[in-house]
Amino acid sequence: MSQVRSDLHEMMHPDGVAIIGQVPRAAGEEGLRAMNDPRYGAGNWYLVNPRGGAVGSLPVYRSVAEVPGKITLAVVSAPPRICPQVIEECGARGIPYAVVFSSGFSEIGAEGAVHERALAEAGRRGGVRILGPNTNTNLLEKIPDIPGLRGGKIGVVTQSGHNGRPIVQGAELGIGFTRQVPCGNECDLDVCDFIEYFAHDPETSVIAGYIEGFRDVDRLRRALGAAMQNAKPVVLLKMGSTDAGSRMASSHTGHLTGSDAIVDGLFRQYGVVRVRDLDELLETAALFARLPRGTGPRVALYSISGGSGTLMAESAELAGVNLPRLSQRTQKRLYEYLPGYLSVANPVDNGGTFLTSAPPEARRAVLDIIAEDPGVDLVVVGVTGAITPMSDLLAEDLEWMVERGLSKPMVVTWNSPKTDVPGFAAIVRSQLPLFRSFRGCFSALRAHEEYTERQASFRPREASTPRVPREAREILDGAAPGPLGGDEARILLEAFGIPLAREQTVESASAAARAAREMGLPVALKISSPDFPHKSDAGLVRLGLDSARAVREAHDELIRAARRARRRARIDGVTVQEMVTDGVEVIVGLTRDPVLGPAVMVGMGGIFAEILEDVAVRPLPLDRGDAREMVESLRGYPLLRGARGRARADVGALVRLILQVARLGQAAGERIAELDLNPVMVRPKGVAVVDHLVVAAEV
Repeated sequence: MSQVRSDLHEMMHPDGVAIIGQVPRAAGEEGLRAMNDPRYGAGNWYLVNPRGGAVGSLPVYRSVAEVPGKITLAVVSAPPRICPQVIEECGARGIPYAVVFSSGFSEIGAEGAVHERALAEAGRRGGVRILGPNTNTNLLEKIPDIPGLRGGKIGVVTQSGHNGRPIVQGAELGIGFTRQVPCGNECDLDVCDFIEYFAHDPETSVIAGYIEGFRDVDRLRRALGAAMQNAKPVVLLKMGSTDAGSRMASSHTGHLTGSDAIVDGLFRQYGVVRVRDLDELLETAALFARLPRGTGPRVALYSISGGSGTLMAESAELAGVNLPRLSQRTQKRLYEYLPGYLSVANPVDNGGTFLTSAPPEARRAVLDIIAEDPGVDLVVVGVTGAITPMSDLLAEDLEWMVERGLSKPMVVTWNSPKTDVPGFAAIVRSQLPLFRSFRGCFSALRAHEEYTERQASFRPREASTPRVPREAREILDGAAPGPLGGDEARILLEAFGIPLAREQTVESASAAARAAREMGLPVALKISSPDFPHKSDAGLVRLGLDSARAVREAHDELIRAARRARRRARIDGVTVQEMVTDGVEVIVGLTRDPVLGPAVMVGMGGIFAEILEDVAVRPLPLDRGDAREMVESLRGYPLLRGARGRARADVGALVRLILQVARLGQAAGERIAELDLNPVMVRPKGVAVVDHLVVAAEV
């Protein structure tokens, strides 16, 4: 378990702040105090500028060396070329932390990157930890407290200072925050440091972030592990949903496994909730902060109209939310208040006019009856239209019930764009989890259920470096960058226990016929050449050869076809392979992300892989639970389980194969760029790798 980030706690609570750089003298003393007192504390900050002088009674010191008293944080706003010198002066003064507000660094190109490297080096030499550059100065900005806050607070970390603003402005909706941290260019401290800080911060219950990229997978794993171990949900808007196939073009694995898929795989290992927009980030994080821990997944729906209830139910089911049928006793009790022609099985429709015709006691009794059903864990109340007085009365009832105390948690959707009404204000005051759409609400509830399951079963994935067998080490150490030859690849894969289909590479047609007879007809033939990594695509495979004559003719034909396709191709011969026709076709691969490192992929073969992209990805290290979860998450998984009368495939053997590929990936380190086992036939007993491609990396 990672250590508490006491260093960052000291940064967040500085004993003296030096504000270094331009001084807005025109603001006057009153303006400067109004600007800085709320952030740094009255009397706890000092102005530093080479011009010196004063602004009213505020002295302006010429350098940090002149500032009296203890200073533990510098806020730097100076030209980029000067910033490294400023940081050196801070180090000499014994200032341990700096926020570099200045821009003009790596975000503008090569020249700025030079300044940024110099800044980072100055910090390392002087022992100054740096936030930024190109960040905001709102690290210590006070976020409004919420009177009578119910639930927990959210810590916000972003790689865009501006995109943190609309999140913390959720305080207008009664949502509590500890602070926001804009990381800027991250020449030193990065988002992982602050995720880890919030994971240990007793005031923070949920961590929300806007992320453009990660720099260090070990720091990321340490931070996310700390959050899981401390039951702090992490909700991230991660940019970069792009296909990395153009970068990893050698194998099918590369085309199917973009870097974003590896991010998703890592997030699943650590229970990270991924969202796609700022409103979803705010609402989902607020749900986690406001729902009591241990809230179950079974949801009852309550609405003003039948149409709204239908839309709610469909949205919930599409999201995978559990909608149990209310008990007969519950339905009978509801009909004591609601007309018999309304549906109350779940969703519950109150017909609308009930809200204006029934007394408050009856309206609130209906909500209580729904919540008291033993098969229900929480209630979602849908307000689809701001219809005064109906929606106002419903909101008034909800606020009253919160003040009284809820028997079960409740969540509200306010689907109308009209918010300048008493009902919306009452919902905000109630501090119930609030959503502006059904889709956002039920997606968040499903994410809450998944997080709860993953947090309960979380285990650290321990990285290891397995022993590399001697024969495999010789191949890895001696391989030139690019695809390995057939024999080299076979030796490497078999050294790690990967079960290959029986095959033999031969150099003549007669030898091919002899090998086929020994192996048992029918057989398959394919060219053996590292210059044709995708033999099927190049037309260099022949299947179902059922006689010695057919084998001899196919051998010569393949040699001629390869020469026509590429006259100078390296041809090791022709491979004779047993025909494997029983089983379900899958693909298993290994690829490498420049930041997140090696990752294993499994997907259904054929049309599932190429067109439907039915794949699952996990970065290394992974364990048996990950491997089985990957297989079971595939849309084509029922085929492996014997759907529609098929024979059941050996899923356990496929799981073992995934673990063997993972072991090879960890042992090989950076020496393998990609590995493609395609197709793999998952048979009723065991698996057989029918074709394979191993690409050595440049090291």
